[in-house]
Amino acid sequence: MVQKDKTLDTPQVDGESSPSPVSGEACVEAPGPVEESGIVVEQMGLRKFISGVVEGFYGRPWTMEQRKELFRRQQKWGLNTYLYAPKDDYKHRMFWRELYSVEEAEQLMTLIGAAKEHAIEFIYAISPGLDITFSNQKEVSALKRKLDQVTHFGCKSFALLFDDIDHNMCPADKEVFSSFAHAQVSITNEIYQYLGEPETFLFCPTEYCGTFCYPSVSQSPYLHTVGEKLLPGIDVLWTADGEDSTVSIQIKLENEGSDEELETDILYSPQLALKLALTEWLGEFGVPHQYNSRQVPQSGAKSTVIDVSSMAAPSLCSSTTVTTVFQQPIMSPEVEVEKKDSDEEPMEMVVEKQDEAEPEAEPEDKLVGPILADKMSEELKPMDTDKESLAESKSPEESIQEDSGSDIAPMQTDDQLKQEVFVPGPNEKPLFTAEPITIEDLCLLAELFYLPYEHGPKAMQMLKEFNWLRANSSVVSVNCKRKESEKVAEWQSRAEKFEEMCCSVIQMFTRLSNTANRTILYDLYPYIWDIKSIISMVKSFVQWLGCRSQSSAQFLRGDQEPWAFRGGLAGEFQRLLPIDGANDLFYQPPPSMPTSKIYSIRPYFPKDEVAVYKICKEMYCEGMEDAPFSDDDPDLIGDRLVGGLLTLSSDYGFVLEDEDGICGYALGTVDVKPFVKKCKLNWLPFMQEKYHKPDDQKDLTEAEKMMLSFHEEEEGLPDSFLSNFPSLIKVDVHAKVTDPSVAKSMMGCLLSSLKANGSHGAFCKVRQTDKRMLDFYSKLGCFEVAKMEGFPKDVIIMGRSL
Repeated sequence: MVQKDKTLDTPQVDGESSPSPVSGEACVEAPGPVEESGIVVEQMGLRKFISGVVEGFYGRPWTMEQRKELFRRQQKWGLNTYLYAPKDDYKHRMFWRELYSVEEAEQLMTLIGAAKEHAIEFIYAISPGLDITFSNQKEVSALKRKLDQVTHFGCKSFALLFDDIDHNMCPADKEVFSSFAHAQVSITNEIYQYLGEPETFLFCPTEYCGTFCYPSVSQSPYLHTVGEKLLPGIDVLWTADGEDSTVSIQIKLENEGSDEELETDILYSPQLALKLALTEWLGEFGVPHQYNSRQVPQSGAKSTVIDVSSMAAPSLCSSTTVTTVFQQPIMSPEVEVEKKDSDEEPMEMVVEKQDEAEPEAEPEDKLVGPILADKMSEELKPMDTDKESLAESKSPEESIQEDSGSDIAPMQTDDQLKQEVFVPGPNEKPLFTAEPITIEDLCLLAELFYLPYEHGPKAMQMLKEFNWLRANSSVVSVNCKRKESEKVAEWQSRAEKFEEMCCSVIQMFTRLSNTANRTILYDLYPYIWDIKSIISMVKSFVQWLGCRSQSSAQFLRGDQEPWAFRGGLAGEFQRLLPIDGANDLFYQPPPSMPTSKIYSIRPYFPKDEVAVYKICKEMYCEGMEDAPFSDDDPDLIGDRLVGGLLTLSSDYGFVLEDEDGICGYALGTVDVKPFVKKCKLNWLPFMQEKYHKPDDQKDLTEAEKMMLSFHEEEEGLPDSFLSNFPSLIKVDVHAKVTDPSVAKSMMGCLLSSLKANGSHGAFCKVRQTDKRMLDFYSKLGCFEVAKMEGFPKDVIIMGRSL
């Protein structure tokens, strides 16, 4: 953060030095705090120094109680500033024009008051850059009106943010302003002067770090305009990086290679600060705490808004018009919420000021047209308030399924810890078995989700090892003619270490899923679920590379555009798998209720044949009223449906396991043409000997029809089809498996192995009457191929391009 000099007329008083700041923007402390109107600020000569926390992240904002807890900790650590800028508070960014409702206004005033009580300067930030028309005076007036409202809450410090937006201007602005920078500077200067040139007024440029500057920091026309035109009393927010660092170069995390002490006591070590923070956080995981859900307030006639124009003090009195925005549940987007009124949905209030106060009216008279559908579809989080309705008396973890506006975040407060813990009844199973978290688990979690553009050391090591194992898989391939024992041993040793790293991630997921503090879990669960899922798939693929891959295996990048991938470590691993563009298989939403149940996927081995046959038979017969197959031929279904693949193409087989054993399988062959030839020579003769051809071919039972199929010539698929879909696949999961993500993971492993060995398309055969499998494959991204000449009449062919 770069700031211009400002003169402070207040006397200097003694104060304590600060340890390390809490998580947020990197800050550096300076000695000698100064007290001004209840706000402690740092002074270094004539320069005002700000150190504190920016709540500027994407995702669910902190609650009001958590912010108050933050103020307490900031005061303890000697930090002096808090900047309110949660990206997903829709009234801060997406719907910045909307005024705060009475309830929200009360909370903001309370929060600003709490900041003053703890000697914290409260800076209110607003981000209008997504859709503002700079040249439209109505837009400028809306911005002034919004900040006027916040001013009456008691806020004296402000920030105008233009980060993370498109550089292009609308046609109307292009006619008025010569550049995007001129437009931003113009409105920033006007707002600054309109507010009376407050002591603290911050401006965040679109080019807020060296990485975003074009062509460079020193040659950026945008920054030159900002530097020349911005009024001198406005401070500029800047995020340091690389050689252009202003403050952070001494404390950037990538410069922390060890635990060695720094040469100076002025700067803190982020590596040490992270360990201290995680150690303090560790204790909160062991405190039993149930998820605190709340019901979203219902919109109605008695809603009010602050009338800024007639307000001399923070009083709330005038009538309003209420616009409503539907809020989606955090974990379960398709859950229905019980309606209190047949004509009303659970809503979060967004308030618009009326020109004149009107008498209290009926609810239907108070509602205006809904916000556009595209905005309603956004999963934006409202400002959280302390006035929460109590949920019905049920399991707190079950109540999340009806919760559509919970804003609980990890930081704990004393009031939250006093809540009653859910105790299962005599006939109820415990929702989880508490398991202690270790500091190693939290350190691993931090390194897997390190920084926006940087992975932690352990994450980088995992990426490096996976890259090496891919690149050198030919030394352990099944068709390698000259295997060098030393290289094979090295590959196997590194694969074993990589598998151990993957297992540590999965163990971290299990322990976190079983933590006693369910409030923290609900915030972390989508992230740990996502990383667990991709790591499990990568682990299984490495196991396959070590025993089944061909020496010609290729790992070429696809033609997908960058925006086709997820970000973070999960996205990096996705890029390294052969089916990197199969986003539907990598999209595995977490269940509505957290579970610690783990499924593992591994390559198929001959010893698994009995279990695979059993699942194949059970799932084939599921739903049939009468048992169509006798016990005289227990292997008939398995022999007909999967036997050939298990015997002649086991290199492309995977099995799914839980604590009870195998519960699913994924089988395939890379090229069906040579596979069919092998079947005719090496498989069908044994089956024809095992199952005799029925004498009477009329009124055959299902079992007899299967036996007959071994003796009849099977229709081949046309070459025009096989040229696009050469690989045959067969996937199934036992009915007891309720997690839909494991089928996607198995399919991902199977298709990765097929594509690595040269396939560019796969297909499966499904009986027309088998609705279960048709639906199953459809959810795995397979589509029904249009009927072609030569297709079997009673079978549906489903395909998928790789």
